[in-house]
Amino acid sequence: MSLFHKTLREGSGFQRYTLYLLARYIELPFLWVSYRLFRGKWKWLGSKYWFQKIIGPLIYSPIARHGDTGSPIPYEELVRHIDAIDGIIAVGPCRCRITNDGCDHPLETDIVIRTGTGAFMKAFPKDFRIITKKEAEKIITDCHNLGMFHMLFYHCPSSAYAEYAICNCCTCGCAIYIANQGIGQRYFPLIKGDWEAVTDPKQCKGHGNCINVCPFNARILSNGKVITHDCTGCGLCVDVCPEKAIRIEHSHHKEDK
Repeated sequence: MSLFHKTLREGSGFQRYTLYLLARYIELPFLWVSYRLFRGKWKWLGSKYWFQKIIGPLIYSPIARHGDTGSPIPYEELVRHIDAIDGIIAVGPCRCRITNDGCDHPLETDIVIRTGTGAFMKAFPKDFRIITKKEAEKIITDCHNLGMFHMLFYHCPSSAYAEYAICNCCTCGCAIYIANQGIGQRYFPLIKGDWEAVTDPKQCKGHGNCINVCPFNARILSNGKVITHDCTGCGLCVDVCPEKAIRIEHSHHKEDK
C-alpha cells in the first residue's frame, strides 16, 4: 500500500480531520447551493450549457472524484451491509432536506458509520444520536416502504472508498441526486453500485412500472419488453414488477472503474 493510500485509508488521522471539515463547514453550503442551481430559483443559471462547462470541471468533478460521492445500494443488500458494520452507528437529520424545502419525506434519516460517526457527532453533537443496528434497519425499511432509494457515501472515493454514511434519498429533495441529474454523470459522477437489475424477457409483460420508479432513467420499453441500460443498482424496480421478472445481480462496476 502506498503512502498516499495509507494517508487516506479508513480511520486515518487525515481522513478523520478532513471528514470533520466536510461535515462542519463544507457539506451544508454545497447542498444548499446545488439544490438551488439545479432545482430551485437559480435553475435558470444552472441549466446553462456554458455555466456547466465552467463549474463542472472546476468544482463538481473534483468534489465527486476526489472528495465525496455516493453509490446506490439495493435495500436487501443494505440490510445485510448494516448487519456487518463494526463500531458505533448514529443518525441525524438529512443534510439535504434541512437545506431546502424540497419534500416532506422523513428528516431523521442520515445514518453515519465508521469514521463518519465520530466526524458528524463532533461537528453536530446536538443533531446526531447513537442508535442500534435494529434501529438503523428500521429507518431504511421505513424509507424503502416510502419508495425512497439508498446510497452509501464515500470520502476520498478515488483512492480509498472510505465509506462513512448511509443516506435514504428521494428524487424531490436529495441535492446530490439532483446535482447529478442536473449537471450529468460526466461532471458530478455517482459511483455505480456493485449490483445491477436484470430483467427476464420471458416474464416481462412490459407494464412499465419499473420505468416509472427508476430514479436514474435506466430502463426503457422496447418491442413490448423493458430493457436496462447503464443501471446504477438502486433496486427500486424489483419491488414494483407484478411479474417478478426483475432480479438484482452482482456487477463489476467498481472493479472496472
